[in-house]
Amino acid sequence: MSMELMVKAMKTKVGNPLRKLVLIKLADNANDQGECWPSYQHIADQCEIGRSTVKLHIRELEKAGFLRREFRRKGELNQSNVFHLSLDGGAASDLGGGAGDNPPGAGDNPGGGAAAAPRTSHPYEPVNEPKPMVTPDLLVGFEQFWKLYPKKKGRKDAAKAWAKLKPNDELHQTLITALGSHCISEDWTKDDGRYIPNAATWLNGERWHDVLKPAGVSSSSAFHGLPNHTQEMYPEVKSGANF
Repeated sequence: MSMELMVKAMKTKVGNPLRKLVLIKLADNANDQGECWPSYQHIADQCEIGRSTVKLHIRELEKAGFLRREFRRKGELNQSNVFHLSLDGGAASDLGGGAGDNPPGAGDNPGGGAAAAPRTSHPYEPVNEPKPMVTPDLLVGFEQFWKLYPKKKGRKDAAKAWAKLKPNDELHQTLITALGSHCISEDWTKDDGRYIPNAATWLNGERWHDVLKPAGVSSSSAFHGLPNHTQEMYPEVKSGANF
């Protein structure tokens, strides 16, 4: 940790509270030369924010000139980036500041007198943390889930439900396993799948916890009542294997 960089990071104005937190975390990891190489996930865990949010703010810090990323690889594997911090220029020059950065009549010295009340927003950017729509990072595994789900209605709502759920590897496997069991249940196989809920309903309602009664016929027969694409996705069911 470089105390000098930590002090500079605390004094640097970046226009967003979470972006400031990310910058301080980088300074906390940096050596005296301003170099550090924490992973995105480590920064996210320490700052208690999402990994995609960390990446967004690092890109903005890089655009503003507060850091430079050095991408590293070892053979075919990606390694964590090396971040080179540069906090000597000050916020005014890096953010294209000047008189336009301050509201009319505000003093140039942010620490001077009672008139220099702390500001909670900036004209060039709102303080509120951006809330991106569904991003690729949040949809890891969704394509597989959607391909396996027998009722192809409401894909957009299903994608939002998946992003909200943010399943880890363990939960992802639980969802796929439960989906296989539900596909051969009595509720889902009768009346040509009339009672299969939309995927968003299934996810939002945590329906994978439902214990459904197996179909009254053999698993193989029940399975043949499902659409062809579902049969192709679950060869274990076709062969009579249990989930």
